[in-house]
Amino acid sequence: MGHPGHPDDSGHPGDSEGGRRVDVRSLRYFVAVADRRSFAAAAREVGVSQPAVSQAIAQLEDELAARLFDRGGRRVSLTPEGESFLESARRVVHDFDDLPARLDRARGRVRGRLEIGTTDVASIYVLPKVYRAYRRRFPDVEISVRVEGTESLLRQLADRTIELAVITLAAGDRVADVPAPFTAEPLFREHLDFLVSRTHPLADRTRISLPELAEHGLITFKAESITRQAVDALFREHGEEPRIAMEMSSPEAIKRLVEVGLGVGVLPARSVAAEIRSGALVPLAVRAGKLTRELGIARDARRTPSPAAEAFLGLLARIRNVAPRVD
Repeated sequence: MGHPGHPDDSGHPGDSEGGRRVDVRSLRYFVAVADRRSFAAAAREVGVSQPAVSQAIAQLEDELAARLFDRGGRRVSLTPEGESFLESARRVVHDFDDLPARLDRARGRVRGRLEIGTTDVASIYVLPKVYRAYRRRFPDVEISVRVEGTESLLRQLADRTIELAVITLAAGDRVADVPAPFTAEPLFREHLDFLVSRTHPLADRTRISLPELAEHGLITFKAESITRQAVDALFREHGEEPRIAMEMSSPEAIKRLVEVGLGVGVLPARSVAAEIRSGALVPLAVRAGKLTRELGIARDARRTPSPAAEAFLGLLARIRNVAPRVD
């Protein structure tokens, strides 16, 4: 039985010298162990038992007459032979997995499964119309969305568990570290608002200085997020240290805590538009100026987008408010 989402792995990429045959399933397991440095983690990734992975690797080593891993303790490491074999194995697995997409591309057919990742705010406030249009136009595609932070999404791109990621590219003067071979295209730019509840002492102030704002506790994102780093940098540029009352990853949680008067929030404007209209939240005019943040679409440049991914990229033009990059 093939790995879920892949063609049957029982095919052989070819005979090696001396009549040895190496199957794609064994190569997939080898790549998983090499990436995870663990037989147990690799088994979870490919969806089989750990003994099955261990047996397949042992047979592969026997067929190649080479030891691919040094096994010691809970983690394993590649031998020099394993290091030299890894890129070739990765390429064979990739080419094998890409065969159905190549055929669909040639036939002009869009089907299968699309795995994407987005940040919380993007998925809730920016992408719903794209999801709806995509489902209507491409009913033969099963779309799976993972909602996490930018750093986690980039790791998942590297692991190839997702094909596309809508991430925070920049906030203020802070820019996400998008390493090669990934590419990231600007997509959507919006303001970040400082907000309080209508009962907060600052709610009736038309303008406020950053030193005054620093006297009040902030409810904001966790320290590793780009948005939070931009907020901290803004305060420090003006000689102030923000007083963090609470930090969390969920913009919805931040919004609710600000609404009940527990502190000053910093959130993307689109995510609080309804609350500002209703009067539940009051935006503050901060003399230090406005912060902006930019979302972008990231992918692995080494990987030819599947027809399903190409279709999704095309629909993103509906929400783009940043000019696409011209090479």
